[in-house]
Amino acid sequence: MTPPKGKKREDEEQGMSDEGVGNLFSGGGAPSGALAGWATTPAPTPAVAPAPAPVAAPATVIPQPARQSTPEPEPEPLHDADTAKPVGFYVSQNVAARFRKYRKQNDITHTQIVLLAVEAAAEKGIAQAVQDARRAPKFQSKLFAVTVRPDDSDLRGLGPVQLQYKPTRAQKGIIDQLVAESGLPDHTKFLAVVLDQYLPGRRDA
Repeated sequence: MTPPKGKKREDEEQGMSDEGVGNLFSGGGAPSGALAGWATTPAPTPAVAPAPAPVAAPATVIPQPARQSTPEPEPEPLHDADTAKPVGFYVSQNVAARFRKYRKQNDITHTQIVLLAVEAAAEKGIAQAVQDARRAPKFQSKLFAVTVRPDDSDLRGLGPVQLQYKPTRAQKGIIDQLVAESGLPDHTKFLAVVLDQYLPGRRDA
């Protein structure tokens, strides 16, 4: 008995459908290319090491040429006489007149006269020379004599006439030491005292 044509076609389609599904789940057939790729576990991607950070290049130092110091010229040695400077002082009119007369008679300079007078006072004794130059105080008292301060503005030899001399640095230094030793307040008073006692003629009263 021949089945109807429609029935036979349904049976063929049913068989093909069962076979295909059975092969998919039975594991008997090889999977198709698309499914094979889906079922395969992908290989792990190898980790890429991070690129090292760029190292900054060291700064280039350009060496500077060493500065050569120019040697300063050595100063020429100074002679002691080259450092001499005029020094003024004041004496009485009597001392000034005796000073000029002595210079003319002996043909010597102002500086030489002053040095001779200072040397004579040093040989006599500076303290004694100052004591001889002091006038008697106007105020006298036996009880208060110790408390009366010596008057350095009323010494024999002091006055309004200016004279000058020109000592060297070394000579001026020696005279400054003698002035300090005398106890007098300044240079001019010391020279007035020693000149009054050294110069020939009548001394100041």
